[in-house]
Amino acid sequence: MMFILVSSCFTGIENTKKITEKDVAKVVLSQGTSSGAETQYNKVSVDSFPAWEKGRRFFVVDKNISRVFTPSVNYDLDTLQLTGKVLRYLGYEESSVLDNEPKVNLIFSDGINEYYYASGKTVEEIKRKKLMLSVPFMVDLALVDEYKRQLVGKEFYIRTSIWYNANGEMIPGRKFINVKIKDVLPGDKVFPLSVSFVSSDGTAANVYMSTKQSSVQNRLFDNLFSEKDIRQNYSSISDETWTNIVNGNVAIDMTKEECRLALGTPNNIQERPTYDGLQEYWFYSDGMYLVFFDGLLKQYRK
Repeated sequence: MMFILVSSCFTGIENTKKITEKDVAKVVLSQGTSSGAETQYNKVSVDSFPAWEKGRRFFVVDKNISRVFTPSVNYDLDTLQLTGKVLRYLGYEESSVLDNEPKVNLIFSDGINEYYYASGKTVEEIKRKKLMLSVPFMVDLALVDEYKRQLVGKEFYIRTSIWYNANGEMIPGRKFINVKIKDVLPGDKVFPLSVSFVSSDGTAANVYMSTKQSSVQNRLFDNLFSEKDIRQNYSSISDETWTNIVNGNVAIDMTKEECRLALGTPNNIQERPTYDGLQEYWFYSDGMYLVFFDGLLKQYRK
């Protein structure tokens, strides 16, 4: 635990001004986003239903997949163990209840049983709205293979320090350093892809990545990687400060931009008047906070 304080006199919490999310966006740029047009890697996509061909492979990433399949006399949903298995798409059928329109039921197989997923959508509805129909807790291996084809063997600069090992455990990471992509694998129930890489210092790690088809899109390729050396955009930052940024550290008298690069965008910002002037507080979800005076960091806790 580090706790560094610079003394000041507060006039009272009733004078605290809370800055809205819109204000935060104005004060600090969003951490990890790329400027300009999207790269080709942000736009990778594959055919969606109903263009799927029979035999298309899907990887099961979570045991809760049993909750989305229709019950059957051929298996017990409570004891069904499909995590880590590959299911093949067999096609679809349409069924209706009473006078409702026929809805699509997707059919998958593990080579032993057939599993039905009720989409709740009609074929025409899917086509008309151009829905990206997907099954919860499964990852389309066609998407994994396409990302693998485009990324493996290439070098990028990583934007995030949120790294994981091969067991899915978080490990210390560094940002804005050179990495080489080694593989792309199925991810988890939230992020469909796991991108493995080796950093310039020889550390092997993974990051979880979302896609344009994901329900959560805050970790797209362009949020995680850059084709250009980000250091070149900040020639005015000293090497000592840049080392802090790369390692996710801050130091007294760093600017707000330098702190944002090191820690990311704060969850909220508050301005508090003191007898010395106006102080600006940055609060993070992990309990860390920063205090700025005249644009420079004067106090922090982590």
